[in-house]
Amino acid sequence: MHGLQSRLSQALRLALLDRLAHELNADLSSADVLRRVLNAAAEALGTPYASIVALKNRQLLAAYALGGGERDPLPSIRRVLENGLAGFVMYNYRTIIINDITNNPLWLPLADDPLSPQAGSALCVPLTHAGDMVGVMTLAHPATSYFTADAVHLITLIGELGSAALSSALLLEAAREAEKRYATLFDDVIVPIIVTDLQGHIRAVNRRACEFLGYSREEMLRLTISTIHRMGTGPLGQDRFQSLQLGHEATFQSKVWTKDGEERAVQVRAKRVFSAAEGDSIQWIEHDVTSQLTLERLRQDLSAMLYHDMRGPLGNVYSSVQALRKVLGDGVDSHVKTLLQVAERSERQVRRLIDSLLDIQGLEEGKKLLNRANTALNALVETAVEQVKPQADDSKIQMRFALADDLPALYIDQDMIERVIINLLDNAIKYSPSGGNITISTATSGGEVYFRVKDSGPGIPPEAQLVIFDKFARVRQRNMPHGVGLGLAFCKLAIEAHGGRIWVRSNGVGSTFTFALPVRAPATGELPPLGASGP
Repeated sequence: MHGLQSRLSQALRLALLDRLAHELNADLSSADVLRRVLNAAAEALGTPYASIVALKNRQLLAAYALGGGERDPLPSIRRVLENGLAGFVMYNYRTIIINDITNNPLWLPLADDPLSPQAGSALCVPLTHAGDMVGVMTLAHPATSYFTADAVHLITLIGELGSAALSSALLLEAAREAEKRYATLFDDVIVPIIVTDLQGHIRAVNRRACEFLGYSREEMLRLTISTIHRMGTGPLGQDRFQSLQLGHEATFQSKVWTKDGEERAVQVRAKRVFSAAEGDSIQWIEHDVTSQLTLERLRQDLSAMLYHDMRGPLGNVYSSVQALRKVLGDGVDSHVKTLLQVAERSERQVRRLIDSLLDIQGLEEGKKLLNRANTALNALVETAVEQVKPQADDSKIQMRFALADDLPALYIDQDMIERVIINLLDNAIKYSPSGGNITISTATSGGEVYFRVKDSGPGIPPEAQLVIFDKFARVRQRNMPHGVGLGLAFCKLAIEAHGGRIWVRSNGVGSTFTFALPVRAPATGELPPLGASGP
């Protein structure tokens, strides 16, 4: 064996490996790992020239070298990774020994580079961990055939220790860098974010949360989320953290109080998260919706005022048309009579629209139904049919009936459900072709009374059936009537306010709208007065 290699007894090798393992067991940076591994390898083999690099996906992360003095080793290392011995080992995952570097094309004789001797021998080993290439170590000596099998075995053991330590250091640095980026992003986000432990004690807050709530960061870290949400946390209930601890995400509206006692409305999104720094936590994102709610309330108030103000002029229109009919008498010209009928029909349609808009606003606000009475559904159907019959006659629509006898009475708001039926009939007539037909039926089953209307129109696409009962939703197809899409939204709110259900079925030819109302009133717990038929 050559030089220092011949003096390395088994005991000395074990002592060297034990010392290196102890050094690498500390919390080291990747640069420290590279330095300690390379120094140990060069000391063990007595090589004056040595270099080591850290890699990820074959991209250079860091490097350390011996024998180059104060010169920056990176330019030379990049060249040998591209075209030299280190690059060959990196791509082939093989240990390479070059006994005479003057006769081997893998060795790049870089002129005037102290890291690249012009003669001698070289040893290059890959540093791999869990099958991944994490680095390459190269050692060179001026003597030819310097590196023996025992030397390769020793360097392999040193490389294995270094690979594990380097992989751990790189992972830890990547995690710390990710945490640093997250902390920067977290603090710079423009919405308030609060992070608590699983019991609600605040662990972290971003700058916007402190500004929004008026607390310093230190003050916030002494609070709990229940202090911020003094009225509780919405739908999370008394065991508000239990569902979040199980990994469920919650979105709800709540109120927060600032340090100065100001009440602010917020839309909260809460979910369980994990980070290397904090462990398991609950993240609370607080969207300030105070201004939106204020504007929405203003819009609702203005809308209600507008709808109420429209009723006066509309009533004058109705009174004027009725007075004009009386003045003209029965001998009025048929064309004038038709115009009066159109005016009356249009007035009723606008009045129903205004009433529906007011009802939508009230029902969305949770107002109770106050005008309930025992009602026969078939009687409401007959009244509704009378109101839409002129429209059906104009379009030559034939109406067919299949009304069940002996339906139980319903405890309902008669005017509201009548307008629901009119809306559904009006839709059926509007969307059926001239000369078509609609079928109107009622039935009872399982404690519910059903109303159903089937048209002969073009049908409703499946994707539209999911949103057709939303406000301002309208089926967009060619040659279809236009509208603002409030009628079906009113129908849904009105039927659900009575504890009922409403749905549509369409298979591409015609559509069938159905609603079901309970004979009893589960939404309020009320029962029909005495004399009403039971289910």
